[in-house]
Amino acid sequence: MKKIAKIGMFAFLGLTLSAGMVSCSDPDPNYETVVPPTVSVSNSITGRVTSMDGTVLAATVRLDGNAVQTKTDGTFAFENVTAGSHTITAEASGKITKEMTVTVAAGNTATNTVCNFALANAGETVAINAGAATEATVTSEVITGNDAAKVNVNVEVPANTLPEGSTITITPLYTMEEAEGSRAQETVMLIGTEVSCSDPNAQLQQPITLTYDIDASVSSSINVLKLVDGQWQNATFQVNGNQVTVEADRFTSYVINLMADVTTATATEQLTFAQSLWDNLYGGTSITVDNASYTYRMGTEITASADNKVCAYLKEIVARRTSASVATVTGTYPLNVTLPVGTALRVSGSQEVETVTVSALSGTATGRQYGTVSIKAETFNREHTGGSN
Repeated sequence: MKKIAKIGMFAFLGLTLSAGMVSCSDPDPNYETVVPPTVSVSNSITGRVTSMDGTVLAATVRLDGNAVQTKTDGTFAFENVTAGSHTITAEASGKITKEMTVTVAAGNTATNTVCNFALANAGETVAINAGAATEATVTSEVITGNDAAKVNVNVEVPANTLPEGSTITITPLYTMEEAEGSRAQETVMLIGTEVSCSDPNAQLQQPITLTYDIDASVSSSINVLKLVDGQWQNATFQVNGNQVTVEADRFTSYVINLMADVTTATATEQLTFAQSLWDNLYGGTSITVDNASYTYRMGTEITASADNKVCAYLKEIVARRTSASVATVTGTYPLNVTLPVGTALRVSGSQEVETVTVSALSGTATGRQYGTVSIKAETFNREHTGGSN
């Protein structure tokens, strides 16, 4: 009986080994032919809203009528934006609303279009005393730490110029676009003023005097224009030391332009992702990837060649063309993809950086403005073929 038992045990062992050998010889699935999933393109528009001095604002931002509120850091975001042209506006209490048009490009590369808003204070309203001269002063806003660039505008309305009880509003202007006219040949605007009246039919009986306290070092390089029927015309002005006096003979916009050279150059910087590769080429089960987190920048870094009045003015000109401050923010790109065994996913991206340099009177200011972010997601299998976004 013992001999028979031994024979049975050996027979069982032989069958087990045989079964194991058969199992090991089964073909492994050909994961090289697994089709990588396709990642859908998802565009976005993000940005930050600040005052002219660069401090963040609590604002309402609208994209094609859809509204969001800015976060505590002044940022906003619109996700899943379709390709094409969009209108975006930003408004905040006590500030002048701004609007811009943004075009989102179609293609296989996703974009995060960065739109920054610097909102100026609303104009100052002055009640007219018809029997005597009416005077007021408004001061331009400047970026934090650049007080040397402030410009005081003294306004004098002579007696009997407007009816008693009427009001005028004095609004500092910072770009030619804000004056709502066709662009003049001189595109570097030092400061401007819009003069309006509560009575749309009111006519000035004599000119209003606008006196700007602008440093004498730039007086030889300026000219003054006024907006007449949508076109810029030369305005009457005088320079006396540190004062530029403009004769405002109608309710319109008046601008002081500075002769300067402006150059621009565009480059790109690579993005940094918290994780850029999801590798399931030799995994044991599928992997779900929700999104990719990355850091990028909003705004403009501004530097100047010297610490003087001229460079202070030039820094303001750069800030108005771009934005008044810069911040590092975190973005999230939606992936929403499942990677079967035998596939992988890689994300990469870059951000446009435009360098704007304004030079005048031996001074220079330069701004590095951070713009549109481009993101590409690529999936592949063991043969490194397959879809991408």
